[in-house]
Amino acid sequence: MVRRGTQVVLAAGVAAAVAAALVGLAGAGCRRRALHGPLPLVSQRTTAGSAPRVATLALGGETRAALVESASFVVDLPARPLLTFGIGLSWTGDGDAPGWYRLTVRADDRVLAERTLNPRALREWRDVSVPIEGGGRRATIAFDLRFTDRDGRPLPIPAGLSLGVGEPVLHDLDAYGRARGVLLVSIDTVRRDHVGAYGYARPTTPRFDALARAGVLFDDAVSTSSWTLPAHLSMLTGVGPGRHGGVDMRHGFNRSVPTVPALLRAAGFATRAVTSHLYVSSVYGVDDGFEHLDFRQDRKATEVADRGTSLLDRVGDRPFFVFLHFYDPHWHYDPPDWARRLFEGAYAGPLTGNWQDFSRRTRATVSDADLAHLLALYDGEIRYADTETGRVLDHLAARGLDRSTLVVITSDHGEAFLDHGSWEHQKTLYEEVVRVPLAIRGPGLAPRHERAQTSALDIAPTILAWAGVPAPSSIAGRSLLAPLAEREAYGETDQTVDGTHKLFLRGGASRWKAILSLSGDAAEVRGEEWYDLSSDPAERKSVAPAQAVADPIRRRALERWRTDRGAGGAAHPVCLSPEQQERLRALGYVSGGSAEGCRDER
Repeated sequence: MVRRGTQVVLAAGVAAAVAAALVGLAGAGCRRRALHGPLPLVSQRTTAGSAPRVATLALGGETRAALVESASFVVDLPARPLLTFGIGLSWTGDGDAPGWYRLTVRADDRVLAERTLNPRALREWRDVSVPIEGGGRRATIAFDLRFTDRDGRPLPIPAGLSLGVGEPVLHDLDAYGRARGVLLVSIDTVRRDHVGAYGYARPTTPRFDALARAGVLFDDAVSTSSWTLPAHLSMLTGVGPGRHGGVDMRHGFNRSVPTVPALLRAAGFATRAVTSHLYVSSVYGVDDGFEHLDFRQDRKATEVADRGTSLLDRVGDRPFFVFLHFYDPHWHYDPPDWARRLFEGAYAGPLTGNWQDFSRRTRATVSDADLAHLLALYDGEIRYADTETGRVLDHLAARGLDRSTLVVITSDHGEAFLDHGSWEHQKTLYEEVVRVPLAIRGPGLAPRHERAQTSALDIAPTILAWAGVPAPSSIAGRSLLAPLAEREAYGETDQTVDGTHKLFLRGGASRWKAILSLSGDAAEVRGEEWYDLSSDPAERKSVAPAQAVADPIRRRALERWRTDRGAGGAAHPVCLSPEQQERLRALGYVSGGSAEGCRDER
């Protein structure tokens, strides 16, 4: 279920209930003890000897136990203490809350943090991480919550307003990097041939390239689809679109198989995600297994990185799986000025990076300057997302988490720039939209350049193998931690302009590739394309092989289609609000509306 808006629940004895629920995390103990794990302060006695006043406060779909009035705690600081907390409020009254939220946090007499916030601007948790100087001693940590006018004069808190310090936790930085962690980064819409590690001349991906040199670069990684929803569900389940059910915008994850976050959570891992598109949200079931999936449509890479670094601070002293989804290279192309200037020359033409400006133009109506302009904007978006990914990697290293963390960086699909007569992605299955970057790095992994074909299906078993969690029998992929043998890759899309289902079977970058188009009811094969990728890597001319070669390939592709759908179970219809439908149409997705008979379970 997706929670909307804000909600606060206050009840007698809630502090005791919250404290009891957190005992497993904090460990049993008295008010003052040596810190051997994260210490939730809401489970501690205050300096007055009483339990703090605590409430559950929900913002942006995430519920946290929160201090709702000023409190102070005496604690024994570890040698390298780190304090994390979120700032939030709930306003259920009419109009705007008439005042300002002011928070001051101190360790003894030293101010650790001060924030003054207008309630209108606080619609989700704002996380803060503060290292505390002078560890290894006893200290008093105090939270001073005030509601004031603009000039700082105290105001009574009006009915309907709840101020909160969410999940204040004291951590020991020396504990970071002791438990295994996994960081999965998906940078949406990055085609392989625009990445430096694969030979692209422009400096679009210096941080990805550096990670690839230090880890394992997969030369021939292929997605399971050419659009966002099915590809990401395949990453998180290790099964194809027909099996997990997310095949079109009317249907989401059918929960027929376990997900990576669900398996890791059952094994004691913290599981968190930050995402930037509706397709990678609870609406489509992508939150399955995550303790919390933090979604906001079209959030910029800087915010994803900010939230990612905060997550690492909050979970870095225990086993964790953190998934970050950067959306920026997806159209509309609008990089920050500094990234635009890296690749953009003088352009005086009519096109912007808005999809609606160019989506109906053909090659005959697009000049070379127009195309170069759009490619420069696209490359700028890739560089921006790569830079912010690098900021997360730097934070990982600064906290010592790189000693024990597997990092996986990939994309869900590529992008077309009239390569085969069309823009964007989703509608076709050519190389420019299904071949993606993929690299992994982790302690003990020897650098190598893996040339065997790999699939998005392989990400799930790789993560599970690293974490020491057995992979379920449903997973169709294989672990990438060891060298691989060559094998076929399969993918599909239902987001076509003619209502057909398209699927491909691919032997590898130097072998054959077949693309089949099935009728809407999948009763017949309406079209076939055949490419010899060794001599025609750009898929310029379809040439059917001999029947003795084509027949078994066609049969295997169709068997895969039918097997996945036969094992997938009941479809999961998705209900979209009119605003969500309109947003998807504005982004160019070819179909709209909710599934027939859907039930709004949000």
